[in-house]
Amino acid sequence: MKKLSHLLILITLMSGMALGQTHSPTTYLDILKRLSEKLKLELSYSPDLVALNESAAIQFSANADSCITELEKSANLRITQTDTHLIVASKAPAYIRLQGKVVDAKTGELLPYANILIGKAGAGTITNTEGAFDFKIQGRFAGSSIRFSFLGYKSQQLFIPYASDSSIVVKMIAKPYLLSDVYVLPNGAAAVDIVKQAVKNIKRNYPRTTTQLEAFYRNTNYRDTIASQIIEAALLIQDRGINTQPSTTRIQVEEIRKSNSYLVPKSTKEKLFEAGMEKWFGGHRNMFYRAYANNVRNYRMSWWYKPLTDYKTFKYEFAGFEWFDSVKVYKIKFTYDALWPDGTRASQNKNSEDGGYIYVSSKDWGILKIESWWKVLNNSHLKNMVTKDDYIWRTETGYQKVNGKYYLKYKTGFAMPNGTFFVYENPGAPSKEKVVKERQWAEYVLLVTKVITDKKEMDKIRYREKLARDEHTYEAKYPYHPTFWETYNILKENPVQEKFIKEMEWEKSLDIQFKENSSNYANN
Repeated sequence: MKKLSHLLILITLMSGMALGQTHSPTTYLDILKRLSEKLKLELSYSPDLVALNESAAIQFSANADSCITELEKSANLRITQTDTHLIVASKAPAYIRLQGKVVDAKTGELLPYANILIGKAGAGTITNTEGAFDFKIQGRFAGSSIRFSFLGYKSQQLFIPYASDSSIVVKMIAKPYLLSDVYVLPNGAAAVDIVKQAVKNIKRNYPRTTTQLEAFYRNTNYRDTIASQIIEAALLIQDRGINTQPSTTRIQVEEIRKSNSYLVPKSTKEKLFEAGMEKWFGGHRNMFYRAYANNVRNYRMSWWYKPLTDYKTFKYEFAGFEWFDSVKVYKIKFTYDALWPDGTRASQNKNSEDGGYIYVSSKDWGILKIESWWKVLNNSHLKNMVTKDDYIWRTETGYQKVNGKYYLKYKTGFAMPNGTFFVYENPGAPSKEKVVKERQWAEYVLLVTKVITDKKEMDKIRYREKLARDEHTYEAKYPYHPTFWETYNILKENPVQEKFIKEMEWEKSLDIQFKENSSNYANN
């Protein structure tokens, strides 16, 4: 009986403790709620402008004035009392613009596609090809840490300033590898074994459940080096995991804007050829699906280019080490090496080089980055096909680790232009006698700005809302909402924004072009 009574007393005490813990304030919002109850005022604040769900650095004080003073100081808040309300706002501006460059601390070399992550916001961006960044973030994240990382360098952590407009230069310190370590592989493995091990661990390292990604897309068309069209879009991507076919991925356009096209349009013959290619590839007219397709997500697909799985068609060699923070990363070069009917290998071709690099973490065998290219070496016929810097095509794909799994961070490269590939000086001449006057080409970048793994936070894409894979994105019309783009975080323009705008606005402003190429304008 005594034991039973002691047990009942213990349960009562534990319940009381649990109740006390439940009601004790743990966040700034908890403290403010208790404060508003004490003052008998209604609490008023905007969740988008003030971050109140963080763990409180102070305890609730029965003295209202001292509690308000501590809150304003600790959480950088401005608290105002009226007859009916307790109004909470941030001392920081509504939006903070942060711009700058990421460079090598020793050489001053610009670092393209460096990763920038704001932990509390769960969002980020990357630098452009000139190592520059320029984005806006809600003022409530002022004082939060911002992390810069780049393959081969030590990560840097800074804090977001409270000023509304700040410019910084982030100097990254390179972490070199020792030359004596270059050819030391685990257990005497060959380069191809590193690739095989990375592929073997794809199902472990990459998500197998549904993930939602917020992403930004930019497609820029050129006539030689002159900007001729730009398309930008905010996307919602729903990926059902690495075990499912890529065709199960759904993409929804949140917002989009398109400029005029100053390209020479495709001929009827070219349009028919393109339609045939699209049919053969299973429908890839939609530029967003084409951009999201990447080597890791599509590693099991049976067509075309498979450097991760086709070990007979590619040859592999060890190309050294890189560092990612304190983790050693293997750099593996792959080269297209198909056997031709005459007994020669594709890698023996002296006119072009077809291959790239795969970067694999030595810690968990995760694939951090893949670079692929087809480069002209010395062939006058292939030179006509060059788009930029001797490349016929080139892609770079980077991955990021979030909560223990790897996700796409960015993909960039060349795309088919919204027009003919070549503009000839003598278009009526026989094919062998035609002289190329201009080359038209396009670049694109897909940047994942946020990864959402909690299903409760996902805004699921319904079947009727998803984009069709065969939709011609260049021709489709969408609504245009200028106010959306005023605060949207986008990748900094590249090439230099002033030059690009000057080339695109020779006839009319970009804003007018965006309006005229929208469904709003078409329906009016």
